Amino acid sequence: MRARSSSADLTRLIASRPISRGRLRRVLNAPPTAATTREWWGALSEAERARLLKQVPLLVGNLDGIPWSVRVRANRESLGRAIGALESGASIERALGSASAFAGGEIKSILADASRGELRDRERLVHQLRELHGGRGFVDRGGKPRFVLAFDPERDSIVEYVGAAISESEDPFASPFAEGVTSVGVFVPGNESRLLDFEGKAHTMSELITLAPAGTAGLVVWQGGRFPRGPLALSAAMADGLARKLGGFVNSIPRDGRVELTAFGFSFGGGVTGRAMALGMRVDRVVHVSSAGLGHGVSSLDDLPVSARVPHYSLLAPVDPSVGPILGINVHLPFLGRVGHFGHGVDPAHAPGVVRLETGVLGAAQGKRAAGAALSLGDVLTGHSAVLEQWGTTAKRNMVAVLVGGGAQVELAVDGGVLGRIAQRLVVPYVPFLRVREPELRSVA
Repeated sequence: MRARSSSADLTRLIASRPISRGRLRRVLNAPPTAATTREWWGALSEAERARLLKQVPLLVGNLDGIPWSVRVRANRESLGRAIGALESGASIERALGSASAFAGGEIKSILADASRGELRDRERLVHQLRELHGGRGFVDRGGKPRFVLAFDPERDSIVEYVGAAISESEDPFASPFAEGVTSVGVFVPGNESRLLDFEGKAHTMSELITLAPAGTAGLVVWQGGRFPRGPLALSAAMADGLARKLGGFVNSIPRDGRVELTAFGFSFGGGVTGRAMALGMRVDRVVHVSSAGLGHGVSSLDDLPVSARVPHYSLLAPVDPSVGPILGINVHLPFLGRVGHFGHGVDPAHAPGVVRLETGVLGAAQGKRAAGAALSLGDVLTGHSAVLEQWGTTAKRNMVAVLVGGGAQVELAVDGGVLGRIAQRLVVPYVPFLRVREPELRSVA
């Protein structure tokens, strides 16, 4: 594992004239700790900070420890430069000041396809970047730019805060959350996540903000690195690398005690979230959504450090063909070294101490259920991605209840017993929920 950059590395970088693109990329690939960055940033003059915002927004926008309000301005500048370069045919890496941008990232692949006449993804890319740069987003921000907290195309990294406002403070030790915000979620998507798909992930999870009391909740959509595709989704090594970045980001957020953080891990992102918790990520609650596991090597919550044994919840719909057959895999092939670790730990839906929540019915069937009418399989939320993509569901209501906390009521899942576990593994449409009329409720811890 590459050693983190130091304060001296940062000082040497900004002292170079012009800024060394190779040195910039080395710092971004092995960033300093948030504490180091705060100390370094705090020692800079206003003039030095302004120069860096103009000359190397890629650096300022991607270092944990720099105030969110500053990162948003820096990433808006980087997005604008990337869009300009794409539209003019100029070198994007030069526009962003990086020596080796896209050396294996998604954008390089898209541009290579475009050079062969395959322009659809390139057009989608320009549209996506334009939306992030100046689009309306998913909540009313009073005309303010979208709160993009990270944008580094070489690392396929994009992070956004979905909320009405952030603090305008430029104090690196001050909370970044606006007054009135008491609950913030951190959502980690699953494998196959790409820059081209980011807008969809942010959109579907923004429902939590619309369901929460106005002005009290926010959501970080964290896609802070390259996510695996295909069979690589079983790679514990890839999950570990992302987990370290996730934990670094979350633990860098200054907290003043008024805001509770809830981590939401979906699919492969559940394994990332679980691994981050095992490595010491600090949040108040965790929700595993159609999750691949509690984290590689984790067989129960007792395997987590004491600080990570916070309330854990899970949602797993019937007939999930993506994670149902692979839950519980923990394999190590010693002759492959670190890359020989596969699987993402124990099944969260059946791990002792994890509260399983009901995924329930689709939005259109909520009225039928309330009236006590008979439900059919078509009324029930099933599958993998539907837990995120469907709006108005029991699953989303449960998610927002955990996010808000404070005694909000969640609906517990019906215990399917041994038959339910077998059906889950074999992807058989067994739905004991259909027999239940009165929901079992519990207050969020």
